[in-house]
Amino acid sequence: MFYNMRDTFHQSDFVEYFINNSPFTRLCLSFAVLHYIMSFLHVIAYDANKQLENLSSFYVNYILPYVKRRSSYTAVAAAVVVYFSYRVHKMSEIPKNLQHIPAVPYWPFMRSLLSGESIDHRTRNYILPVIANSPNGLYLRPVRRGWTVGVAGPATMKRLLLRADDFEKSPMFAKQDSLFNKFMGKENIVLLNGSVWKKHRMIANPAFHRSMPVKLFGRLCEKMMLRFEIEGDGLGNVDVANFLQRFTLDVIGLAAFGYDFEALDNPENEKVDTYNSIMAGIQSAVYFVFPILEKRFLWALPKRRDLYRKLDDMNEIFYSVIQHKRDTLASMKNSIEDTEKDLLTLMLEANEEAVDADHRLSNLELRDNLAIFFLAGHDTTSNALTFALYFLAANPHIQVKAREEVLDIMGDGDDVIFPTSTQCTDMKYVYMIMKETLRMCPPAVGTSPRRSNKDMDLVGTLIPEGTPLNADIYSMHHDPNIWKDPETFIPERFASRGESETKAGRGLAWAPFGNGARQCIGMNFSLAEQKVLLAMLLRRFTWELPEDSINKDGLKIGGGIGIMYAKDMHLKFTKRF
Repeated sequence: MFYNMRDTFHQSDFVEYFINNSPFTRLCLSFAVLHYIMSFLHVIAYDANKQLENLSSFYVNYILPYVKRRSSYTAVAAAVVVYFSYRVHKMSEIPKNLQHIPAVPYWPFMRSLLSGESIDHRTRNYILPVIANSPNGLYLRPVRRGWTVGVAGPATMKRLLLRADDFEKSPMFAKQDSLFNKFMGKENIVLLNGSVWKKHRMIANPAFHRSMPVKLFGRLCEKMMLRFEIEGDGLGNVDVANFLQRFTLDVIGLAAFGYDFEALDNPENEKVDTYNSIMAGIQSAVYFVFPILEKRFLWALPKRRDLYRKLDDMNEIFYSVIQHKRDTLASMKNSIEDTEKDLLTLMLEANEEAVDADHRLSNLELRDNLAIFFLAGHDTTSNALTFALYFLAANPHIQVKAREEVLDIMGDGDDVIFPTSTQCTDMKYVYMIMKETLRMCPPAVGTSPRRSNKDMDLVGTLIPEGTPLNADIYSMHHDPNIWKDPETFIPERFASRGESETKAGRGLAWAPFGNGARQCIGMNFSLAEQKVLLAMLLRRFTWELPEDSINKDGLKIGGGIGIMYAKDMHLKFTKRF
């Protein structure tokens, strides 16, 4: 409504229309203007500050002079609009105690975030120029409620990640009323601190060390390769991103708690649709930046409410599987080798072995940790694999070298062979490819928010108590002052005595899984999954980019909040036998 008026009315005409209508209409008009303020953050280009000044001037000169003489509805509506205008303005102001840290431009950065521009665009245009003038890789960037300190230097990254007691996980992240937080929960290994976090780690850590289901990875990879030939256009045009999303969803469902999503066999089924809809919903930038939409206006958002209902359905699945596992654990405890047991089973076994009830996890805590495993282990691994397949297609000489290593270890032929854990360990060059992929395209571009628990000196920069900090992994991995020719794919960086090793004394220059005590607990699980799939694909196929690929002249990247993915990644596969 407001957009149409903006085009057809002069400002004074709008004021007359505003004044001469009913109180309810005036209230609606004011909220329409409020909607415009929020929308302009989403779509207005780089002169956003000027636009905000014009809008404020319009209210001051044409609307507010009439407020005193009008009804209480008008006064309340105007007050609401003024309040939100003030809050938007305050969000863009850098706090005085952080003004010594270089900052990215607020409005262009937010416009880029909300309009869906890729992370490489924001990094190249807004972050790297600021970091170039920062002596230690610290900078300020906008978040949903003001500013956070971005950490993108090896020395500062090491201090942030290894000194967990100084930089605890921020509790504000768990307090938001949102679909994301409802899915992730509050009682999990990612968000908790102190002794409660240690309790969760003691239960989950042994489970991940005991579970490495390479046979499961191999079986599902074989199933996926067969689907390549019978779906769509066959091997000539394989939608690898889609297949890898389905593959990793089946892996995490079965490996985490023995639940079969059947994504490879039937990608259109209700279980897959429910999960994918929730994942797409929690990555929406608009709801992340404006959580008030879900907290106060969910009643007006039917599609968003439908996602909450789907999440309720998924939670029923979580709880029913947990209870079923509890009921059947005793009968099957020794019937499956540890490496092939699902994580929930192993966590329940560790739970039973805990010294007392205070050291055991409740069903709610188990559920929240399972949700984290899904969030951290599904999209991130599928995207990492998609990027790896792209880089092997775009660099055929690297693909040839990787295949030679796999054939030397596994042998050649048309028989179906799953690599063993030992064989995966022997694949040194494939591992270099994976590490270079994760440097160039870390699917999780940063870590969950932290905050300083006291005033401290962080590699020469004062960080006041309570300051939020985020590890900016992507920017660090692409900083030309840290990595030589960072936009070129060079697996040999990670060879013995290669470029990566020379950086060891400078801090943490490569950190796709974080580091320290709070390093991603599923790192080895994900790396093993990636090695099995890459080895089996290299043994069975060669592949290349189709001539009409949008990625032919360079990788096209998309992404939601905290996650990046390859756009429209189709590849042409050819059987080797």
